[in-house]
Parts: sequence; C-alpha cells; structure tokens
Amino acid sequence: MTGTPTPHPKQFRLRKIFQENPIVLKELRGRMRGGRAYILITAYLILLGGLVGMIYLGHAAAELSPGSGISSQSLGKTIFGAVVGLELMMIVFIAPALTAGAISSEREHQTYDLLRTTLLSPRSLIVGKLTSALSFLLLLLIAAFPMQSLAYLSGGVSIEELFIAFLLLIVTAIAFSVIGLFISSFTRRTLASTVLSYIIANLLVFGIPIFVYVSIAILSGLIFGSGLSTLTAVQQTIFETVLIIIGWCFVSFNPIATAIATEIILLEQQSALYMKIPLSNGTDIFVLSPWIGYVVIFLIISILLLLLSIALVRRVDNK
Repeated sequence: MTGTPTPHPKQFRLRKIFQENPIVLKELRGRMRGGRAYILITAYLILLGGLVGMIYLGHAAAELSPGSGISSQSLGKTIFGAVVGLELMMIVFIAPALTAGAISSEREHQTYDLLRTTLLSPRSLIVGKLTSALSFLLLLLIAAFPMQSLAYLSGGVSIEELFIAFLLLIVTAIAFSVIGLFISSFTRRTLASTVLSYIIANLLVFGIPIFVYVSIAILSGLIFGSGLSTLTAVQQTIFETVLIIIGWCFVSFNPIATAIATEIILLEQQSALYMKIPLSNGTDIFVLSPWIGYVVIFLIISILLLLLSIALVRRVDNK
C-alpha cells in the first residue's frame, strides 16, 4: 500500500515560510502575473548579453592585432567587472522602486486600514513586503549566473571573487530594499517615498565618492600648504593611521569603492580577508578587507531600519 509521498524537510520548511505569510504570495503573484516582470527580465538579460558580446568582440579584434599581449584572463576580468557593475546598477535603480511604495501605496489605495484589520502582524506585513521584493531581485541575480560563468571559464576570476561579488550584491539588494521600505512606512505618498529612496540610494553610491574626492583635495591642501607636513614622526604616524581608518570607513560605505578596493587587494596582496598598508615610519598596519566592513555595516543598518519600520507600522495601529 502506497501512501502520499512525504515532502523533503527543506522543501516543507521553504513552502511553509511562503504559505504562512499571505503578503509574500500576494506580492509575488501580482508581480509575476503581468507582463512587466518578464519584459524587465528579458530586457535585463538582453542588455547583459549585448554587453558581454561587445566585450568579447572587442577582445577578439584586439587579439588579431600584432603584439597585443591580451590573454583570456583579461577577457574574464573584463566580463566579470562589467556584469557585476551592471548588476549593481540594476539593484541601485530597481530595489528602491520595489519597496518605496510598499506601505504608502496601501494608504493611497485606501487598503491599508483594511489590511491592518486582519490577523496579520506588523512584523509579518513588513517582512512579507521585503521578502517579495528580495525574491524578485534574487531572480534577476540568478538569471545573470551564465554571464558570470563565462568570466570564470575564461580564467582570471577565482571562486573567492565570485563569492564576494555575489555577497556584496545580495547585501546591497537587502539594504536598498529596506531603505525604500523604511521611507515608505512613514510617508503618505508613493511619489515622495520613491524620490527620497532614490536620493538616498544615489547619495550612497555616487555622493560618497565625490565627497571623499573633495575631502582628499582639501586635506592635501591643508597638509602641504599650512605646514602640517612638519609633524614629528609619532604625530605623522598617528595622522596616517587616522586617515587610513577614515578612508576605510568611507570605502566600506560605498559598494563601488568596496568592490574596486577588494579587487585591488586580491590582485596585489592575494588576500580576501585583510590588507597590509605600510606607514612612513616603516611599520605596517593591518586592516580588514573593505567587503567585510561593507557587509557588517549594511546588514546592521538593514536590521535597524527594518525594526524601525515595524515600530512605525505598529505605532500607527496603536493610535
């Protein structure tokens, strides 16, 4: 006598997570039923494929020229950097849009009060909105795996680089989605929430490098123009250490700077965990690789903003 096959424990847990939160099912069904999601995925893959194709054709044309010295490893590095960079830009511009209207749109459509009369808790509401957005972003990242595999097969890209790149992309997707969700939890209009989310996202991605560049220019002028270069050896060592710590913090707050700095460390120092920076007095200072700081900092920010979002929704319920 044969009975109903028992589902695998992992499959059962995953199915239970999605079934226990109706917001996840509602959001995913609503997003995937229409043609917008498939058009976005198709356009995204066409853009990735076209970019990789142009890189390959350019590499093939360069190889035909005499004395080019271009190897397949350089092709792999170029493809890897282009694909990861495009994925990062995709997250920056899509993640806030997926969550910026998560709560505010419910208020605009006058469904928020009806939704809150159900047995759904504020935590389930916020986590469900976030999970549905991250599921779609994860689908986009997984869809780009074949492009990254071309970079790995061409050589020049290690497993460590693939793992760190994917981890940075996932953490960036979580952080930017939570930022949009947090802003949506206290704004009344989706337009205002979307604008604020994009302003913060662009400041984190593009504003910090500009600020660091201007700060370095000002500090250089102060150091070499006001006599600060005549510091004692101990003072200069302290000054250099403070500058390294500040620079590390700024780099760890920016995904582009983190990715570039991590890649340079992997190439020059062959280390994925730390880097060695020589000081003017001949000693070396060891600091963690920027990707570790980026992951820790943005995961902490994401958790705090997620808790604040839940608190804001709960506060509205208690009014």
